[in-house]
Amino acid sequence: MKVLNYIDKISEWTGIVVSWIIVPLTFVVVYEVIMRHFFNAPTGWGYDTCWMLYSAQFMIGGAYTLLKKGHVRIDIVYNTLSLRGKLIFDTIVYAVVFSFIAILFTWAGVRFAYEAWATNEKLSTTNWFFPSGPIKTVIPIAFFLLSLQSLTELIRSISTLFNPVRNSNGGIKLRPNDSKI
Repeated sequence: MKVLNYIDKISEWTGIVVSWIIVPLTFVVVYEVIMRHFFNAPTGWGYDTCWMLYSAQFMIGGAYTLLKKGHVRIDIVYNTLSLRGKLIFDTIVYAVVFSFIAILFTWAGVRFAYEAWATNEKLSTTNWFFPSGPIKTVIPIAFFLLSLQSLTELIRSISTLFNPVRNSNGGIKLRPNDSKI
């Protein structure tokens, strides 16, 4: 289980690091608004910079959000399930996310990023024509991190299904710092 804790630390660390993207994003937005509204001189790079920074933050933050159990669930269904039912539901969801979505997008993202770098592809959303390789490289990185965290959660769900560990309140723990499910 040390490997699982290590993956958790990677997800935690990347989540904290990418949360700081909000600072330059805020500066770019404020600068763009000031230039556009007060000087009637919008930048050619503000729009691209904003969506690239936000995209990187949003995508790379996915593994952190999964670690913190922050992704959307169908509560109306999930809350009616028994504890065992919740674990089975989680196992199925993590298996689908890991097996199909995250691995598929990691693989496709690698090809997507490679082609962008190999052809020196440029963004044409503004007159800045920034290379698309850097932002397209974020895609496989983000989905690889999500794959790792999904696999970790899948292993924990299966492990808890077959070998539940009770906490002091009688609930089942998925990891040492988890509260009752």
